[in-house]
Amino acid sequence: MKFRLIFFLIIIICSQEIFAQNDTIKLSEVVVNSAANPGAFKQTARSVQIVTSSTLTQTPAIGLDEVLEQLSGIDLRQRGIFGMQADVNIRGGSFDQALILINGIAVNDPQSGHLSLDLALNMNNIQKVEIIEGPASRWFGANAFSGGINIITKSTSQNDLDVDLTGGQHGLFGFNADGNYRSGNITQHSSIRYLRSSGYQRDTDFKDYSLNHTARYVHKNTRADLQISYRDKAFGAYDFYTTKYPDQYEQTRTFFSSLSFKTGKKIKIHGSASWRRHYDRFELFRESGNWYKKQGDWYVMGSDSAGFRTPGGFYPYAGPNYHRTDVINLNSGIRLQSILGKTAVGVNFSNEKIVSNVLGIQMADTIYSKVERGGFYNHFKNRNNLNLFLNQLYTHNRFGISAGFNTFYNPDFGFYFNPGIDASYFLTRHLKSFVSFNRGMRLPTFTDLYYQGPDHISNPNLKPEVTDETEIGIKYFHKNLVASASVFYRIGNNLIDWVRENPLEKWESKNLTQLHTKGLSLGFVYKNANKHSRFLRSIRMNYTYLNSDKNSDKLLSLYALDYLKHNFSLFVDNRIAHNLTAGWSFLAQKRNGSYYDSKQKAEKPYENVFLVNAKITYKRPVFQIYVQANNLLNRPYHDIGSVLMPGIWIMGGVRFHFLFKKTDGTQNR
Repeated sequence: MKFRLIFFLIIIICSQEIFAQNDTIKLSEVVVNSAANPGAFKQTARSVQIVTSSTLTQTPAIGLDEVLEQLSGIDLRQRGIFGMQADVNIRGGSFDQALILINGIAVNDPQSGHLSLDLALNMNNIQKVEIIEGPASRWFGANAFSGGINIITKSTSQNDLDVDLTGGQHGLFGFNADGNYRSGNITQHSSIRYLRSSGYQRDTDFKDYSLNHTARYVHKNTRADLQISYRDKAFGAYDFYTTKYPDQYEQTRTFFSSLSFKTGKKIKIHGSASWRRHYDRFELFRESGNWYKKQGDWYVMGSDSAGFRTPGGFYPYAGPNYHRTDVINLNSGIRLQSILGKTAVGVNFSNEKIVSNVLGIQMADTIYSKVERGGFYNHFKNRNNLNLFLNQLYTHNRFGISAGFNTFYNPDFGFYFNPGIDASYFLTRHLKSFVSFNRGMRLPTFTDLYYQGPDHISNPNLKPEVTDETEIGIKYFHKNLVASASVFYRIGNNLIDWVRENPLEKWESKNLTQLHTKGLSLGFVYKNANKHSRFLRSIRMNYTYLNSDKNSDKLLSLYALDYLKHNFSLFVDNRIAHNLTAGWSFLAQKRNGSYYDSKQKAEKPYENVFLVNAKITYKRPVFQIYVQANNLLNRPYHDIGSVLMPGIWIMGGVRFHFLFKKTDGTQNR
């Protein structure tokens, strides 16, 4: 009842602001880069969400993970707060089925989708985020099963420096510095970030460091981009992956580098090369400090010895799991325009490799890590993936059509063909209808194939999963308002999930036979072009409904059989006074499925979630001050499993902006 009252009050206030605008406002032609043929947002015959940098700064969030959580159509299932560990699910898909890209370069981790958001990007690095909903393998290749998220980084001509200090409850402290520098045709951006907390409950403390540097060279029709980044985060992982042994701990380190170029005017040639290395150290029994300490061959905490009690006896814990993955990506392509429209042809090759002490095939020798304390690897797996793309975009007056395919080959899994077609027609000047059919696929991760532990059974015979989705919808564009509605139907085959028949059995990875998902998606975005508006600056409202019919044979599911049946989100950006603004986000969710409560030793349905977050910002030219509160209603909830998320968390900070002179002696404006 409270939610309905708040919702209708906001709609009434916003309606007064929207219809009070008498000025004619031209809708800006926002370019969607998340496509083989980039084009204007109005031409896109797909469900696409675009989040700009201005929205990012006003959203009550510290990191990108929290922003994604506040978007409908995306189910961000957090275990660790502020980006420590989060899974991205799009339209009911699992965290392994969503592809993450930085400037069009895939950065998914082949070990597990749990690690794909280990990105060394802070909010000030990001120009915009594009979310494409539905299968997109004909554009991006394998793993764009249920959709993709493309993060576009900033490039600015200013010479400036921003310094942020953040503090709050539970020992939260953060420092962030971003600098931009331009000299001739080269612009550079560097950032450093540190964030820590003592945790909101036992074993939820964390420390997070990241460094990022980008450089861009532009000359006439040629552009080259370089990115180098590093992130190191360590966090208490209480109850993260199993309820039997809750005192877990994890540390990950991520190196990422990429070099890309674009050249040409009529015929455009582009290419990129990237390398991502990821270290993962996982402690099932947390070590050091006041936790477990190694004594001989045993790990001991007080009178408790770390290990596993089985009918065959007690087996002592052998120590952490160590993993190192390396992914090399090579891309090249050509785009040209003719009387047939825009044509795009491309090829992508990737090599994915893991060395581990538990995942992969047994090695003859043991490799000792030079980075991980006590780390060693005696298992490995290496695989090569090849993607060929062909896409065509044709528009004429009110009609537009985009069609193409991707051919994928892997020696272990064979050939896969992923076609797709999107068509649109403007019924009126402002109203567009569209229909699309697309196929997606994703490879089993190394965890799916090889992980075996005290609560899991491996399955090295898994096959890739495939899905076909059909979507029909309409979009309305008028002045500074965009609204959309669509229905979609997806059929998934050979779905991969961890399942078991009862809570006392081990989880086992299997290819489920089939999954049918029906959905409804509604969207509404309004941006006030009047900078001196007395109240409303922007509003974004989304709702997604999902209904899945899964042939699961009454199996309990760890991931795929849990999904958000109802997902409503509302974001309002308003002006309180001349230099005082506020960002409000409201999130209401009803999740299908259940989780095992280790304390009550019973399967429990997920509770309904209603979150209210707020951020108030006071801005001046040289500095800004903000106060932010997450989960204002102080309602603890579960995103996944029995991992309890925090109640209200209040924080605040100050940001200083320093503007420097250009190299020619003039000052930036």
